[in-house]
Amino acid sequence: MLNILGCLDTPSAGQYVLDGEAISEMKGDALADVRNRKIGFVFQTFNLLSRATALQNVELPLIYTGLSRRHRRERAKATLDRVGLSDRMTHRPNELSGGQRQRVAIARALVNEPAILLADEPTGNLDTRTGEEILTIFEALHQQGQTVLVVTHEEDVARRTLRVVRLRDGRIEQDAPP
Repeated sequence: MLNILGCLDTPSAGQYVLDGEAISEMKGDALADVRNRKIGFVFQTFNLLSRATALQNVELPLIYTGLSRRHRRERAKATLDRVGLSDRMTHRPNELSGGQRQRVAIARALVNEPAILLADEPTGNLDTRTGEEILTIFEALHQQGQTVLVVTHEEDVARRTLRVVRLRDGRIEQDAPP
């Protein structure tokens, strides 16, 4: 399901409309364009470039937008500030804690101002306190109008959401508030 929502796979049936665009009818380059413009990905393993600074990691998705280097840098700095990392912009991933790395990954996912933020087990590699901090960031983003979809196997994470959709063997088993 996450692959379909993230425009990595196409659905075998049904309709998928994202931000007014009929995604289920798109192919190839059109899907790649939607992925870059409308979808932010946050992974359990962070997926940061080890030799790049936090600022460079966040700036990366903007390279494909045609923004000037100055505007890319300004937007990346503002997004890092939004997740509380303005003081760690010049640090590389190995110089950051797990929670800081996840916040860099969140900033990178947000920098293109996506219609939807997809988070795959975003607290899975974090201790409980740091996981709580990340969930608080997601809640704040949602309160600011950001659509956030979190995939998790952790019941305590699911309880922090407004809606829980449980899947079993590729089918929706339950769709309700937590």
